[in-house]
Amino acid sequence: MKRGTLFWGIALILLGGLFLLQALGLVKDVLGFFWPLLIMLVGLWILLGAFWPRRSGGKFEIVAEDDPFEVDLQGAQKVEIDFDTGGGSVRFSGGAPVDKAVVGVQGTAMSYSGKLSGDTLYVDMDAGPSILPFIGPDGGEWRFKLNQDVPVHMKMDAGAATLDCDFTDVKLASLEVDCGASTLNIHLPANAGKTFLSVESGAASINIHVPEGVAARIEMEQGVSTVQVNESRFPRQAGSLYQSADYDSAANKVEMKLEGGANTVNVV
Repeated sequence: MKRGTLFWGIALILLGGLFLLQALGLVKDVLGFFWPLLIMLVGLWILLGAFWPRRSGGKFEIVAEDDPFEVDLQGAQKVEIDFDTGGGSVRFSGGAPVDKAVVGVQGTAMSYSGKLSGDTLYVDMDAGPSILPFIGPDGGEWRFKLNQDVPVHMKMDAGAATLDCDFTDVKLASLEVDCGASTLNIHLPANAGKTFLSVESGAASINIHVPEGVAARIEMEQGVSTVQVNESRFPRQAGSLYQSADYDSAANKVEMKLEGGANTVNVV
């Protein structure tokens, strides 16, 4: 079980318990318990960080708060990343050294591991809230750089977060995002062959930039959403399908599936 998942699960159980006690008439004012409960939860997170050590390369490590970290590529021919965050601000870009899969910064609420299997390196990254004092990284933003020389498959699971992802120079083969009330800014790769992008979201603001020279096929299943697509580049087909005229023959292209509720979606 991920440390972040455990933390938020405990937090929701405690909050739900307080509201249940209020409904039963045993507690008069839930808000009066809010700050003590918040302090207790922060303490719980710190204890989890102390007794739940980080892993890198299959070995457990305890690393000082806000130290940089790196995951060795280990000669892998492709990288699969599973990234989870509870909230706050996260930034991804290319620029990792050629022998590294991922480099970045970490705070108390950060854990990671890397395991090579065959020609694939599996990287697991768990980043808690970035905006809480003594928990997140210096500056309040998680910052990560990815390898630009091998194909990258990535899954992102976020709560209420701001995700800024510049994959322009990354060989991004696939990206699957599952987020709540978040802001998602994605710059897709300029020279990665074919990329698959899937976004499932709640009340989110989604901005996707497709570089010039990259074709796109965009399928949408949106609820009460505001959708804007650059139809001069991606003409509308039947229903909620948009597609570049040269999609089938393009050397670099992206297939998107965007599904959500009350979103604001902008694709340019």
